[in-house]
Amino acid sequence: MAPRKRLRKNKDLALNLYAYTKNGVTYFSYKHPKTGKYHPMGSNRQEANAAARQLNSILIKESDLVSQVMGTANKDVAHLIKRYREEFVPGKKLAAGTLKILEYRLNRIARDIGTQPIDEVDVPYIANYLDKNFQRDAYIKHRATLIDLFRFAIMKGLYPAEAGNPAEITYAKSEYEKARRRLTLPQFWEIHEKAEPWMQLAMEIALITLQGRAEVINMKFSDYQDKTLQVVRQKSSKHEHSHLKIHCPQLEDIITRARQSGIASPYIIHRRPERKVEAEGRDHWTKLTPNTFTAEFRKTRDKCKCFEAMPRQNRPTFHEIRALGSWLYKKQGYDNETYIQPLMAHADQKMTEHYQQGHERQWVMVEAGLDLKAGGK
Repeated sequence: MAPRKRLRKNKDLALNLYAYTKNGVTYFSYKHPKTGKYHPMGSNRQEANAAARQLNSILIKESDLVSQVMGTANKDVAHLIKRYREEFVPGKKLAAGTLKILEYRLNRIARDIGTQPIDEVDVPYIANYLDKNFQRDAYIKHRATLIDLFRFAIMKGLYPAEAGNPAEITYAKSEYEKARRRLTLPQFWEIHEKAEPWMQLAMEIALITLQGRAEVINMKFSDYQDKTLQVVRQKSSKHEHSHLKIHCPQLEDIITRARQSGIASPYIIHRRPERKVEAEGRDHWTKLTPNTFTAEFRKTRDKCKCFEAMPRQNRPTFHEIRALGSWLYKKQGYDNETYIQPLMAHADQKMTEHYQQGHERQWVMVEAGLDLKAGGK
């Protein structure tokens, strides 16, 4: 908001109060700082000044004045997202899949609140936006993105540090009942029975190696040598623990079956599509794209009787095979820290334990040896 030129006749007028003369009488009007509309304030200078000062205290936020000093006036959330993308995201060195997910969230936030001035975003605004638009995982993930955005804004002087991070103060909602149910072993085998041969192989590989969808569909025959599978975890490919050499003799049979498909392909998991079309990330016509793979698994899963009474949003995805395998390893006595955690390429043991939760109720053995007779009456 540009300051009004101080003329001699209005040097004692409050901010946004203007004087004009008509038929020899001086009248006053107040210019709304947001809408720009003028509102008549009568001809009494003292009363008009008092009213203007009261309106300014209500309509002009402290942040509006601060933004003028900081140079953030007229900067909106879209501007913040643009700078975040250009100046911060490249330095994060995210894997392609993770970057794609982040871009999706940034696009959603820009579409929803991109025109909102940065200095008008506060805790109630963020809380209201999250509550009205997201639930469960989506709420948590978009909140995390907003926290990172405003941490960047504070770091770059686009948002006053003393105001705090408006997204970080909002309710975390970290504890809720997971909508998607864990996959049980009987359910795994029912899906497996109805699946195409290539999907059966993918399910078996995921269960044994504890790798996710991206790793499974990217595995090549050349990655398996001397009973050892070489894998790079896509989500954490920049970290040392993501580069795995998995000694796995059990894969011999699976790979032999994969070679018997009658289709020449460099990929272990492959199929003959109905028509050959180019797709992003596919360097061979037999390779499955992530979206196609997920859709095929979902169609196969939904044919199973065990899921008929379960709402679609609760039905386990292919990702749950990884969690099931982790839990099965634990049940067979394998150690989390030295065996399962490295196999899952987790840097944190808590993440491994998170995957293992929810598969069966854990019973705690305790003693209750009170002798009522010994206590007397």
